[in-house]
Amino acid sequence: MLVRKALENPGRKIVVMRKYATTIRLSVWQRVLNALDEAGVLGECQINKSDRSIALPNYSTFEFVGADDPQKLKSLEGATDIWMEEANEFDEIDLDTLDAGLSADVLPICQIWLTFNPIPIIEASIPWLASRFVLKIAHQMSAPVVHDDILILQTWYKDNAYCPPQIVKLFKGYEQSNPELYNLWVLGKFTRLEGVIFKNWDVVDKVPAGPHYMGFGLDFGFAYDPAAVVNCYQTHTDLYLDQRVYATDLTNPQLSDAMEAAGLRKRHDPGIADSAEPKTIQDLNNMGWLIAKCDKGADYKVAAIRYLQSFKIHVTARSTDVIRELSTWSWRKDKASGKFLPIPVDGGDHAIDAIIYRCYTKREWGVLR
Repeated sequence: MLVRKALENPGRKIVVMRKYATTIRLSVWQRVLNALDEAGVLGECQINKSDRSIALPNYSTFEFVGADDPQKLKSLEGATDIWMEEANEFDEIDLDTLDAGLSADVLPICQIWLTFNPIPIIEASIPWLASRFVLKIAHQMSAPVVHDDILILQTWYKDNAYCPPQIVKLFKGYEQSNPELYNLWVLGKFTRLEGVIFKNWDVVDKVPAGPHYMGFGLDFGFAYDPAAVVNCYQTHTDLYLDQRVYATDLTNPQLSDAMEAAGLRKRHDPGIADSAEPKTIQDLNNMGWLIAKCDKGADYKVAAIRYLQSFKIHVTARSTDVIRELSTWSWRKDKASGKFLPIPVDGGDHAIDAIIYRCYTKREWGVLR
């Protein structure tokens, strides 16, 4: 919709924001390029990859900004529209600050777009997006609702004619296997999740000096599942996790490029990856990476959970997908008894799989003795 707005209204300056600059290139940047391509104008645009900007033939522009990049925040001057993608990454004061500074005299008037998926309610803390908008303003699925100067549109997979059948099957399965997760991910409700597996974690600004660098874990994905790369650090009592890549539709060369862009080094940083894809591992090693296959073993996932639960886990703030997965990954509930079973629910654990490969399945690679 923002691409259409930019094309239909010459001279718009649309600023696309993520909380962390490192998440831009593999998310909103590619989505806007794809939308411009579908509109048939990509070939006429001037694309500056280093500055992360796109100039359209009608003098509208897209500027891509990480809220953690003070230099790029200068791009907000003169903005007519702001898109805050994954808005739950931002604090409420971020929205208020942006709203106060959005003052261009244009028609259609300036707008802020917030797009996000609901996140679980933890203890008594209700996410600000829920309390300020979603729970305050009555709305229904797939129907836009206007309240004062706010428009709310809640959508789900049935609104997506191209939703892959594998995803539909997964979502429908949650209705029986994990109703709380079904309410959160499928119905889009802010809800408290029961049976969450990991509670021994918190969020830190960055990995401090001192913990031993173990290397990275890698879980493969492509069209429907993301490839996930997570750096892992360890002390005798603590684990530190730092997400480096989390993206879909990456070919092996593109995954290699994304890993390098994230700061990983060929022929230097050791990695452990999913043993189910030996050909992919070999391809990446041929490109210069040092990646070994994991050793899963019988019932490795439950054993890995118990092992990881013995540590205090710290996740960097920019690791938004790791945070989301740790917040929602849960035990399966027995429908008849209502009790939780020692079986993790399938899905929503791509970054967690990467962490398990690195930290558990080959602990002798870099583990402290």
